[in-house]
Amino acid sequence: MNKKLLVVILVLSVLLAAGCAQITANSERSEDPSPRTESQAENKTDAPGIAASPVVSKFKLEKIQGDIKSIHYADGNKVLISADKLYLYDLSTGDVEAEAPREAFEGENYWVIDNGYVAVGVKINSGNGSGSGGLLTTNEGTAYSAVFYDRKLNNQSEFNFNALLDSDDILSTDSFSFSSDGNQVAIATLAGLYLYDFKMDKMTTVIDLGSEDRKRSGLATIEQIGFTNEDKTIAFKAQSLDVPSIPGKPSFDTCGTVNTDGSGLSNRTFDNYICKELTAYNKLLFLAEDFTVPSGRILVMETPSGKTKFHTLTEKSESGFVTGSDSGRYFATSLADKNGTGWKIRVYNTETGKLEAEQLVSSDGKELYMARDPKIKVIDDLRTCIVLLGSTQTDIETKVVVSQF
Repeated sequence: MNKKLLVVILVLSVLLAAGCAQITANSERSEDPSPRTESQAENKTDAPGIAASPVVSKFKLEKIQGDIKSIHYADGNKVLISADKLYLYDLSTGDVEAEAPREAFEGENYWVIDNGYVAVGVKINSGNGSGSGGLLTTNEGTAYSAVFYDRKLNNQSEFNFNALLDSDDILSTDSFSFSSDGNQVAIATLAGLYLYDFKMDKMTTVIDLGSEDRKRSGLATIEQIGFTNEDKTIAFKAQSLDVPSIPGKPSFDTCGTVNTDGSGLSNRTFDNYICKELTAYNKLLFLAEDFTVPSGRILVMETPSGKTKFHTLTEKSESGFVTGSDSGRYFATSLADKNGTGWKIRVYNTETGKLEAEQLVSSDGKELYMARDPKIKVIDDLRTCIVLLGSTQTDIETKVVVSQF
């Protein structure tokens, strides 16, 4: 059995275990893509300690065609809304500033860059044919590509990552991150971490997972990445092994940073805290913990210093489900109400850890709204929180709740 196959088996076992744990947790928690609003939005609640928040009247969903699949941060007070089309929506005015055809991606992430936006998505390629003996065979593969837009969502260019790397070695769209100027993209694969410069058409290796440096760090697989520290550093969430390795012992979660030239590699764990989700900003990182063993805390790490601090949240179970705001000034959490009537949404101040707002978003008596965690976006300057229920499910219309705090 070769080394690459061993790594693939390791990754699959970790993902399978996480998936099973998520299925179990879904009876208590929830997730995201499609639309309906709650102003439509009754933010009234009799739940003790949960305050009602006013609905933002300027959020006009009638301007959006089709079900809302997802909402992503854009620049300023704007968001990108993915529905039947891709919309650039200004929350401060309630206007759709631009729209474009929506790419047929199975999954996608968006980044704000100096001259516009970039989307990275994955498409599943499949082909059918007759094998030997008349048996039907199917060949499937994944194709990752980037679409660059200007500020008015005009398609400027497209890039196929299959020309650089084996897409089967890329785990998800979380394996990409773009520099603020859009000239560089970091890519994590089963083989390592790479940096591609679009202007120079040059690929460099930042971390080689087969090298001696990797063996000394214990890194086995890099799962999530993000630029930080003025784009000089790449933060990562990884699976690692003990050094020296212990036969039969499974991998464990770690987080760390590395400079874009490959220097300064740091791979860390923390006492009684398991890092599971990375959100990277210019000067800080959010590292949410494993939702299956929550401690009720959130870890915030400064970059490049590596200084850390923990914030204690209102309820222990909410600490595994944390969403960072557009610029990192706030973060939001979600927790299913004990009666199954809706989701408790809380917004905290990143600097102080202070609870800024909380509300109960009703499930309207629909079990599907409680089946997966809500998707949350927080716009710092407007102090606006957007919650999506059912957006990742095709058999129910997405409920959209917009409130200010």
